[in-house]
Amino acid sequence: MNNYKNYISILCALVLFGVTSCETTDLDINDNPNQLTEASADPNYVLNGLMFSTGIQNTTLSGLTSGTVRHINQFGTYASSAGPGAMNGAWSNTYSLTSNLQLLKGMSESQNLPVHVGIGQVLEVLAYVNLVDFLGTAVYSEAVNSEYTQPNLDDGIEIYKSMLSQLDEAIDNLSQTGSVTPEDIYFEDLSSWTKLANTLKIKMYVQSRLAGDDWDGDSTSNKSAIEAIVSSGNFISSNDDDFQVYFGSSETNPDNRHYGFTSDYITAGNTYMSNDFMNRMLVGNTNTGKLVKDPRVPYYFYRQTTEDPLTLDPGGDLLPCDGNSDYQYCYLGNGYWGRDHADDEGIPNDGVYRTAWGIYPAGGAYDDGAGGSTLESINLGGAGIQPIILSSYTHFWLAEAALTMGVNADARALLKAGIELSLAKVADFSGKEMDATEVTNYVDTVLALYDAAGSNEDKLAIVIEEFYIASFGNSIEAFNNYRRTGYPVLGQSVITNTEFPRSYYLPSSEINSNDNPALVQKKLTDQVFWDTNPANF
Repeated sequence: MNNYKNYISILCALVLFGVTSCETTDLDINDNPNQLTEASADPNYVLNGLMFSTGIQNTTLSGLTSGTVRHINQFGTYASSAGPGAMNGAWSNTYSLTSNLQLLKGMSESQNLPVHVGIGQVLEVLAYVNLVDFLGTAVYSEAVNSEYTQPNLDDGIEIYKSMLSQLDEAIDNLSQTGSVTPEDIYFEDLSSWTKLANTLKIKMYVQSRLAGDDWDGDSTSNKSAIEAIVSSGNFISSNDDDFQVYFGSSETNPDNRHYGFTSDYITAGNTYMSNDFMNRMLVGNTNTGKLVKDPRVPYYFYRQTTEDPLTLDPGGDLLPCDGNSDYQYCYLGNGYWGRDHADDEGIPNDGVYRTAWGIYPAGGAYDDGAGGSTLESINLGGAGIQPIILSSYTHFWLAEAALTMGVNADARALLKAGIELSLAKVADFSGKEMDATEVTNYVDTVLALYDAAGSNEDKLAIVIEEFYIASFGNSIEAFNNYRRTGYPVLGQSVITNTEFPRSYYLPSSEINSNDNPALVQKKLTDQVFWDTNPANF
């Protein structure tokens, strides 16, 4: 169970401002298909390679977008945090995964490995969907093929269509009997992979809803396809089904601790939490009218002090976060020491004051209100998680589908379930029970706002706000949601920022190594196929 704890050392550490970079050279030789043959390879080693690449890619992309969506502080402009090399790691992880899958398919012909292949196909879908969502395109039909030394890019919508078909193939492979049983480092039950495959379909249908109800061109509308999956009940619907990476607490040989923990609990705090996100959880969001403290605050954030560390008068070093648009660096009070979005002023010697990653998802410390150095805290030793697809996410997607696609479902009930699943997951993971009164008050407040909302658009804003908070630790979904819906309304920047990235640059590694004249660098303002919203919306 949860064998990922033994292998997570290949995941790269998240550096100070939330950007990760992982190359396939981090993989053990046993996971590199270029060093193996079908006769010599162990199918479980090869499958492990696919699983590792999935964890790396999702951790990398979440780190890349965590500052963009204000989950943690972004230092500088959008453009400065989204350079041409930003996607190099996620790109190479995808093609490492594809190479391993091709090897597995060849091995399966003689070793009866349809379930191995099915798992690999699900993971490859997730990887390619991520590339399309971040880049709008990828090398797919000519990928990892020696016949194509200068492969072409495929249109994102065509890759999405292929991935939906591949999920059907994967589900069929996963249902085969008599197959060799794989070593599974994600799930206890193989049926969970079929649930994940169907949930990926839900994600893709909702994510692409602006492209039309039948952009994939099959005989079934996307609305009907979602309803069929929901009716089957065979999707990620409880916290027991969650798809996530597990970190460990080993300090050496290898260090397999969560990147948030290694950033903030080994020396003085190195991360700056986002003032915008912390304030949103502490006092609510005036854009939706939700003025209530979130019960997850002491789980997400750990304060190293509860005292005001510097004077807050106009002549002092800090100003209170009072909504003034011209402050350079403000302080929320009560020990919540973060940084304003895009503030690129000099970094003071404040590591002992900064609010750190908490117990969830980083495996840090629970904030009991006493404050204290991370170095002296009682914590989980870094045994955190990287959320990838959680049951709370599924319920928020389905609530959005009910509000915007006409899917036959109770959006209010789905919103309620999504919130409650997130609250329960955070508390259960942390081993710290939430105050029942706070939980009830929070859920009731959100539902009252939902009931009072005057339109489905207003209701959608509330759903996405709750999705945003629940997705802390996985900023990929918050980035996708914001481009698709425009929610949540993000706080202002303290400096003149560049335009919000609607996609990322093609990786410099591909631009520099692929001489195909059709391979032309794109712009950060280019929109992926499912993002049909106006520019600067």
